[in-house]
Amino acid sequence: MSSQIKKIFSDTVIYTIGSVFNRFLPFLLLPVYTFYFPPAEYGIFSLVYSFWFFVSVFYLYGMETAFQKCFLETDDYESKKGIYSNTLILIFSTSIIFSAIIYLLADFIAEKITGTTQNAYLIRLLAVILVADSLYRFPMILINSIQRSKLYSFLNMIAVVLNVAVNLILIINYKFGIEAIFYSYLVSYIFLFIISFSSILKYFKLFINYSFIKNLLKNAHLFLYYGIFLISIDLIDRFILEYFKGSAVVGIYSASYRIGIVMNLVITGYKVAWTPFFMNLKGEEGNKEIFSKVFTYFWYGGLIVFLFFSFLADDLVKINYAGYTLLNEKYWSGLVIIPYILLAYLFSGLYLNLNVASFFKNKIKYLIISSAAGCISNILLNFLLIPEYSITGAAIATMLSYFIMFAVLYFYSQKIYKIQYEWNLIFKAILLTAILYSVNFYIPKILNLSYIHSILIEILFVCFLFVYLMGKQTINLLFSLKRNKA
Repeated sequence: MSSQIKKIFSDTVIYTIGSVFNRFLPFLLLPVYTFYFPPAEYGIFSLVYSFWFFVSVFYLYGMETAFQKCFLETDDYESKKGIYSNTLILIFSTSIIFSAIIYLLADFIAEKITGTTQNAYLIRLLAVILVADSLYRFPMILINSIQRSKLYSFLNMIAVVLNVAVNLILIINYKFGIEAIFYSYLVSYIFLFIISFSSILKYFKLFINYSFIKNLLKNAHLFLYYGIFLISIDLIDRFILEYFKGSAVVGIYSASYRIGIVMNLVITGYKVAWTPFFMNLKGEEGNKEIFSKVFTYFWYGGLIVFLFFSFLADDLVKINYAGYTLLNEKYWSGLVIIPYILLAYLFSGLYLNLNVASFFKNKIKYLIISSAAGCISNILLNFLLIPEYSITGAAIATMLSYFIMFAVLYFYSQKIYKIQYEWNLIFKAILLTAILYSVNFYIPKILNLSYIHSILIEILFVCFLFVYLMGKQTINLLFSLKRNKA
């Protein structure tokens, strides 16, 4: 069992380093974006970006998960080739149609989401990006499905470098506006598709098999609803914030939201590793014990990341280097949301752990029910909290929505595939984290500590939590690696 657990966490580290560059880039480039773009302009970018991620759900219509599920469930090489080839042909065909519609309706869409047709050029550019965005995913999913984690991460890391370079050149050298961000994505997506497609060319054959397409669509339509609900939870708060508070507040909120992406990077890297990991354990004896232990360690890691960045994010983003800070001063009012966003991402990661039951028992409806509960609660909570509490209300709404989603899926998954989770250990870890988080508010004031001493206390608390939760496991892992080398 220990080797299996080491496998999932080592793969998570590899995938986290190299994956999800489309999410990580705004974090890497946050100092540039917040320095060169005022909050209102960055708010426009955030609204178009949110529209992008929402509409991409329809471009993919559940095919990402359906493809991986079908691909992993067959052992026949020719069938794997047929599933991949037909998925890529289908996605390319439908993406061209969808993008043509968006391109023609650019003025209408721009006015609805940004309030003016002047931003229609961004929508037209987005229509082109969406084709490349949809296509590059499937060669990368295939690479992930055959568990070539190092290749997957290496390709993403190259794309990160390319995207950052194009951003810097266009924004700093050529003084482009926010359209530079979109051009950079387009360049990196095209590059990533060409390289990833070429690396697994043996799986592609230009032919259409309607039985493959029918089976893919049969699985995909369920994941489409699931995807719509999930993406709505992530994005709808921007549009409600814009309605009540304006685009400048959306810009401040979105920039601070990016700080919480550190937790999301771990979650997304884990997600990439998790699906092929648990699917390959289907039918294995003792797999429930493995899933339970992974769940416990996931809690531990998530709580450590939460405590570290809740304490130190505020200080890290204000460090000045050559005139730049990670977050420009005009955005600092949004830092109050970081703890809520970190917890929201933690609950979303815990939710992923519960997908095992739905996949193993073919009960995808429970994913739909739980994500629908999260989406509905998110909309209601945003309308309830944003008018009074602004960006803090939006962040709390997101956190509570993910918790509700997790709780609903936990209830259903335990009914169909009961796993004995180590809640006694988990509750102790939660209690200790809550105590350290709460005490940290009062110690500097009571003892009248200096800024440096306060930072040292925060680091000490994080180290204590890490050693308490992960110390034994880390030592065992190091000894294991040492034995393997010997």
